[in-house]
Amino acid sequence: MQNINPPPQGNQTLIENFPNGILVLFDADLYYRIVGPETHPFSGRTSMEMVGKQVDELFPAETVTVLKPNLRATIDGESRSFDTECQGRIHHIETRSVRIADEPYGILVTQDVTEARETAAELADQNKRLDQFASMVSHDLQNPLAIAVGELEQYRETGDDVYLDGVENALERLEDLIVDLTALARASSSSKNHEPISLTEVARDAWQLIDTQSASLETEDCTINGDKSQLQALFENLFRNAVGHGGLDVTVRAGPLGDGFYVEDTGTGIPPETREKVFEHGFTTGYSGSGVGLTIVSRIAADHDFDASLTESAEGGARFEFQ
Repeated sequence: MQNINPPPQGNQTLIENFPNGILVLFDADLYYRIVGPETHPFSGRTSMEMVGKQVDELFPAETVTVLKPNLRATIDGESRSFDTECQGRIHHIETRSVRIADEPYGILVTQDVTEARETAAELADQNKRLDQFASMVSHDLQNPLAIAVGELEQYRETGDDVYLDGVENALERLEDLIVDLTALARASSSSKNHEPISLTEVARDAWQLIDTQSASLETEDCTINGDKSQLQALFENLFRNAVGHGGLDVTVRAGPLGDGFYVEDTGTGIPPETREKVFEHGFTTGYSGSGVGLTIVSRIAADHDFDASLTESAEGGARFEFQ
């Protein structure tokens, strides 16, 4: 390694007092030649521990994988700006190329931005939930509202009080959905509210609240740990999707799958090229769907720590798996 002169006193003062971060001069072989301040503000390491060592000696392999190409690009004259993770913290790095005694060097500035990045991610997630909220509410509330109107019309025509029970059930479901969807848009459901739920019970409750036409439901019971009302909303949206795409006589099946469950149908299925998009907000393949239902499914699954995926049933229909 070539020896270089120590930095002028003014620059030394800057290095030693660099705010909330580290200032580094590195050479073409990616050795750290000057490091400041003397004690690093977020790791507690000293400059003497780092000077004269290559990045491979200083950082974990996953951090080095990010650092090396960026530092080499800096030596070649390209400025870089990027984040990298080291020991559970996120660091933002800016680099600039310099020449000293006609030899290429790089200057690296790094600051701990963990809290800032976490806050930004939380805000982005919250904004996404709020953006979806209006669509979610209008989408999920349509069905029980339509049932309430239909049952009320039947009561007016027949005078049979049994239809008032249907109105009451639909209105209770509306109330539950308003509470749950508001919570869903605001934050994840608390595991404290989770309890063992019968798949057959929640699936059949959901089946009763959608227009199933002449479709049929088959279930194999198992226990799901979760919030019953939210899981019912998940099944309602899956069933509505199956009946909407599968036609009047589609058969829908639900049952256990490893440490989760599945819902599949005997319909025409969803083409492989669009399967990765179905959970995106606003994506729809037609049948008058609003493109919100499967977003709700994905969100509820995530709140219950399930990974949701879409594949194909034995008959070629859609098969949603939650594990």
